[in-house]
Amino acid sequence: MKSILLHVADDPQFEGRLQGALDLARAVGGHLDCLQTRRIPAFYGAETAGFSGSATMVMQLIDLEERAAAENRERVTARLSREDVPWSWFDSMGDPAFTLVERSLLHDVILLSQPDSAGDEAGRTLAHVVTRAETPVLVMPASAHSLPLDRPVLIAWKPTTEAAKAVRAAVPLLRLASRVDVLTIDAPEEADLPPLDVAEYLSRHGISSEVHSRSSGDRSVAEALQAAAADLGSGLIVMGGYGRSRAMEFLLGGVTRRFLARTGFPLLMAH
Repeated sequence: MKSILLHVADDPQFEGRLQGALDLARAVGGHLDCLQTRRIPAFYGAETAGFSGSATMVMQLIDLEERAAAENRERVTARLSREDVPWSWFDSMGDPAFTLVERSLLHDVILLSQPDSAGDEAGRTLAHVVTRAETPVLVMPASAHSLPLDRPVLIAWKPTTEAAKAVRAAVPLLRLASRVDVLTIDAPEEADLPPLDVAEYLSRHGISSEVHSRSSGDRSVAEALQAAAADLGSGLIVMGGYGRSRAMEFLLGGVTRRFLARTGFPLLMAH
């Protein structure tokens, strides 16, 4: 994970996102690429469509957006200049979700934030990036002050392509963990890729792990996973995200969406 893409925006979750990116870069000797995006105002070109005076308003909105972006860049770069992490800065005009996906092609991980709700902008950006980017996403809780990579890591295992991709991507971080736990919830008696296969795969990378199986009981799977992470003292959870054919699951339901809405744990997700 040498190439780290950080979404830069003036939002309440940014500090936790930035701190997670800095901790990750230090831990793996990585380089931080900061991507600041600015939206194109929705009324751009409205005057040509017959809305008198709209073009002037659009230019004013663009000017305000540029000033705000410049001020934010000055604040963030001043902060980065005091850190011991190599970094680069990129500015882009467009929807953050699409821009992050386009820019992520030659990155090992994307840093995003846990949304306040599935319908807010952070939620929509996260849903799009996780379902469209080939790059794993590290999701930082808004309340996070650090990324504790030296604590236990929990792998939420399900025999899916998404979960397997997340495990493979997490190998550099699993080497740093004090313990690796592989957890299944409501696991079937027979599965094509049981958790012991995950343990065997990790052992070939020199990583030992402990396998756990739990029942959700009268709780949801998301609630059972949250409880297990708390019991095991996890500092990071590795899990599969959404399949491409289920891109709308973030808005409509599913374990992933419900877990994101309530967890206080950093998540490494892949699809």
